[in-house]
Amino acid sequence: MSLKKTKDQLAKLLSQADNKVIALSGKWGTGKTHLWNEVKNESGDDGVKMSLYVSLFGLSSMDQVKRKLIETAIPGVESHGGVFDGLRSLFGVGVKALSTHYKALAALNDLNVLFLAPVVLRSKVIVIDDIERKHEKLGIDEVLGFIDEYSKQYGSRFVLVLNDDKLSNKGDQEELWARFREKVIDQEIRLSTGADEAFSIAIRLAPSRYAEALQRASVACDLTNIRIVVKVIRVTNQILAERDLEDAIQARVVPSIVLFSAIHYRGLSDGPDFKFALNAGNPGWAGFARDRNKEPTPEEKQEDGWRMLMHELGIHSCDEFEMRLVEFLESGLFEAASIEAVIDRYVAEKEAMEAREAARRFLKRVFWDHRVDEAQLVAEAAVFLTSASLLDPFVATQLDTVLGRMPGGAAIGEAIIESWIEAFKASKPNAMSNDNPFNNPLHPKIEAEFAAIKANAQANTTVVDACLHIIEKSGWGTLQEMAMRRATAADFEAAIRDTEDLDKLRRFMRQMIEMRLHRGTYDPHFGTATERFVEACRRIANDVASPRLAGLIQRLFSGAALAAELAPQTLSAEQAPHP
Repeated sequence: MSLKKTKDQLAKLLSQADNKVIALSGKWGTGKTHLWNEVKNESGDDGVKMSLYVSLFGLSSMDQVKRKLIETAIPGVESHGGVFDGLRSLFGVGVKALSTHYKALAALNDLNVLFLAPVVLRSKVIVIDDIERKHEKLGIDEVLGFIDEYSKQYGSRFVLVLNDDKLSNKGDQEELWARFREKVIDQEIRLSTGADEAFSIAIRLAPSRYAEALQRASVACDLTNIRIVVKVIRVTNQILAERDLEDAIQARVVPSIVLFSAIHYRGLSDGPDFKFALNAGNPGWAGFARDRNKEPTPEEKQEDGWRMLMHELGIHSCDEFEMRLVEFLESGLFEAASIEAVIDRYVAEKEAMEAREAARRFLKRVFWDHRVDEAQLVAEAAVFLTSASLLDPFVATQLDTVLGRMPGGAAIGEAIIESWIEAFKASKPNAMSNDNPFNNPLHPKIEAEFAAIKANAQANTTVVDACLHIIEKSGWGTLQEMAMRRATAADFEAAIRDTEDLDKLRRFMRQMIEMRLHRGTYDPHFGTATERFVEACRRIANDVASPRLAGLIQRLFSGAALAAELAPQTLSAEQAPHP
């Protein structure tokens, strides 16, 4: 039941005096406490407005529960003079302290709360929250026994707020709850908050100037946990720093922030992990190699759903922005300069961002709009001939791929590629740095251009950066794991030969050897990385054209545990390891 309908129904049930115990259930974070507060504040019933609230979180006995309720009730003591006159007579001087709030709390230490509770809680509306988070020493049967006793003997009414998705983890308590549901609860309402409703509450708790873009992405991700949506909004505000961003730039960065934050905070129901999302656009990610004649496996069906979600969000490929985003989410360390540099580049490339957003909208239309015929889509794609130079290489490749499958579209797709390459050459790039961190598909002609530049570039390889990160942080994240997994023997050989900083080379080699020696720990995370490293070392160790470097490798591998990794060679006195 939606938030509004549940609210109206709860108010109606509270207006009916014969409903002594009402249960409000639903998933964690969907706004049950928020809903109750709205019902309470808007109610015309004094009993509801003066209701008492207690959370069972951390409470280990019913005495503690009753004491919490009495502490809540004491500020209203003066309005119950007749009742407390009787208490004064019963308890004498000790109860005179009830005339002031704080003295009353102190006085309760000297009173038997079990005698006081029936008077204070009589005819009250009592809200009990966080039932599933109670202390293990407080049994659910004790709680429901208290509810049964006070509702029948003292005229108390109860609203029980329950995260029923958490109760199933409490063993036999689920069975107990089902039994008391039959014997104690008069009415039960289950709240099923919609993503729009969750966002409308969250945005009031955490306002943002990017509200429209956030709402679209949150609804697409079907985020119904208000606490998580608030976290997502705050992450967005922190990363974007309240900057005034064009719609095209918001459309580029906000969906990624929402998706990756939702993954990190576990806000998606059966959602993808970082690895899958970062690989958006890869041939394997897109499932092109799947045998369409076979029934898809459950895993393939699940991944199809993830792809549809990312298409809906307009995330067709990832770049440095997502890399920095994942590093921030995994480490908790916000390096504003690195993210701001990417966003500054997007801002400086406003026209390009608008062209790329138009291309993404077109790709989304190709994917989703089954009503439009392919001839019309080919006609619409002609507009990209004039803006092809502004597209990124991955979007240009995607346009060529989808157009190549349509009658008459191949020529336009090829022209987009040629126009992009012409503009790329005109920019005269002299280096490629981390140009394709997630191995997104590229048109062969674009790949050839990149390869030609990389052949002349002298830059550190990704495996060195990943390895040094592992050393400095005493651990690794998704990005380092992916870099290691896709590294080839050639990558490791280039890293060893081309690293000019000797301290970096020393730390890199020692860390890789350490990982090889303990590969049972590292291989599950890094795949064949240590094997490829050894293969690269074997090539260098047998390279007669690099005698000094070959000697270094042989010395490093001279230990008993490593000697067999290289081809058998006799070490000279000079090559023997130094003490």
